[in-house]
Amino acid sequence: MKTTSLKLSALASALLLAGCGGGSSTTADNTAITTSNSLSKISGTVPGTLIEAFCEDGSYYKVKSIENNTDEHPFEIEIPSTLSCSLVMTTNEDDTVNKVVTQIGMITPDANGTLFTAVSDVDLGHIPLAMDPSNINDSNGDHVSDDILNIRVDGISIVIELENPLDDDNDGLVNVYEDDDNDGISNYEDDDDDGDGMVDVDNDLDDDGIDNDNDVDDDNDGIRDSEDSDDDNDGIDDYLDSDDDNDGIDDEDEGSTDTTTDIVLPTAYTANAGRLLGSQCAQCHGTNGISTNEWDSIAGEDDLGSEIFDDEPIMSAQAHGYTSEEIILIGNWLKTLKTND
Repeated sequence: MKTTSLKLSALASALLLAGCGGGSSTTADNTAITTSNSLSKISGTVPGTLIEAFCEDGSYYKVKSIENNTDEHPFEIEIPSTLSCSLVMTTNEDDTVNKVVTQIGMITPDANGTLFTAVSDVDLGHIPLAMDPSNINDSNGDHVSDDILNIRVDGISIVIELENPLDDDNDGLVNVYEDDDNDGISNYEDDDDDGDGMVDVDNDLDDDGIDNDNDVDDDNDGIRDSEDSDDDNDGIDDYLDSDDDNDGIDDEDEGSTDTTTDIVLPTAYTANAGRLLGSQCAQCHGTNGISTNEWDSIAGEDDLGSEIFDDEPIMSAQAHGYTSEEIILIGNWLKTLKTND
């Protein structure tokens, strides 16, 4: 993939991180996108565009520029300042004939690349994106530019990441907009990425290069899976869907490596009422009535009632909390412990 450089001035907000305290970005259809507590704002102007941010953890953010009756529509998109992300911009996004998808790259004094961390707010200025697919290099006709539009960023706003987990073939273009089978349809819109005649069923629903198990937004709809009621966008709510991420593996079986045999629980179990009632006895006389201190062991006690009421003032005081029936139950339990005495 070729690169085209565009020198623009970027405004950095000193060393302070922007947007602390949490918040959300908003899609063009007013869908809230939950973001992290520390946000950075990427802004600029474009000629009518969908702006998408694909981040290394699988999260996804998007916004449309604002129509203002000029050729320079303003936009602002907030992304976590703790995540590395990649920007893609699409003009005429709703026009299948004239849309143009452009991968954005960043150039700093230290490095250049398509994956970056915005450590503070940055203004990219005006970005003169192509509006006509005939004006871009597009070898396979999928409306995705083969060239990266690189923007020079001065200051400390952007940190470039050299390794991009969103770009498996290292050509600078995020996996989502690759065309693996060269059929003129990008992976994100292609139900058969590899051209084998079968509808894709894999572990990466949105083709962003991150397995569903590690992807916080499986379908790239801008809503994190933890908050999304339909993770795979198949029209079936997750609580009714036996395969939330649409990878062909039943949710009950997915990720299970347990080869142990099932634990068989007892089908009949009756708690010993005397033991439960006599649990207070353990404070002085030890567990199961077997003393480990100067107090007597009472395991195997034959005449608990007589000892309580006639001989021991302390036990007599304790007995006021029990009925006669309960004392009998405690005594019967202690008798069963005679062999442990």
